[in-house]
Amino acid sequence: MDGPEKPGGDWTRALRDAAPYLGMGTALAVTVLMGLGIGYWLDGKFGTRPTFFLVGAGLGLLAAGVQFYRLVAVKR
Repeated sequence: MDGPEKPGGDWTRALRDAAPYLGMGTALAVTVLMGLGIGYWLDGKFGTRPTFFLVGAGLGLLAAGVQFYRLVAVKR
């Protein structure tokens, strides 16, 4: 042992290491759902179902992928 251990030291370190990833699933889901919602709204506005819905889905997935990559690449 290198020195006196702090109470909960391992648990605290584990939470600190995991914290950036805890909300990642929710953030990615919200990003995709926003794209779908905006596409659905635009389809209703212009009467072009399902054109903007599909475009919104694609853009939402792309944005979620970029967000995931940036989060993982920064944390390495």
